[in-house]
Amino acid sequence: MFGRERTAPAAQAPGEALRLEGVRKVYGAEGNRVAALDGVSLSLPAGSFTAVMGPSGSGKSTLLQCAAGLDRPTGGRVFVDGAELTDGGEAALTRFRRQRIGFIFQQFNLLPTLDVMQNTVLPLKLAGRKVDKARARAVLERVGLGDRLDHLPAELSGGQRNR
Repeated sequence: MFGRERTAPAAQAPGEALRLEGVRKVYGAEGNRVAALDGVSLSLPAGSFTAVMGPSGSGKSTLLQCAAGLDRPTGGRVFVDGAELTDGGEAALTRFRRQRIGFIFQQFNLLPTLDVMQNTVLPLKLAGRKVDKARARAVLERVGLGDRLDHLPAELSGGQRNR
C-alpha cells in the first residue's frame, strides 16, 4: 500500500514532492453542500517553498489537509513523492504520514507535561525509530532552542513553541 503509482496518471516530474490531480472536497449533506475544493490540480517540486494564501473560508486548510493525507478528498488523487495517498486504508495512511510527512500545525500540539527535547523526539519514538539525542539537540540549537531543552511548553513563547 502507498507504493509507487500503479496506474497511468500524468507523468511525475523528476523531484516532484507533491501532486494533486483534480482534487475535490465537498462538505455537508444533500441540499446543503459546500465545495471547499473543486478540481484542484497542482505540482510542487521537492525542496521548494510554497505559501498557500487566500481569504478565510477559501479552502486553504482543506487543501493542506487533503495534500497531507489528514483528510480524504471527495474526488481526485493525491501523490506524495510518487506514492498515491488516495487509494489505501486508514492504517496504511497513518503509517505513511508517520514515516514520511512532517507537520507544523496552527495549534502547537505539544504535550504539556513533556519538555522541549521530549516533545521533539516523541514522533520518532512513536514510529519505532532510533532517537539520536545529539542530533535532536543540534537541530534545536539551530532553531534557537538550545537553552530551552528542559523547558515545558507553558514556559515558552508562541514563536518558540512553533519552532
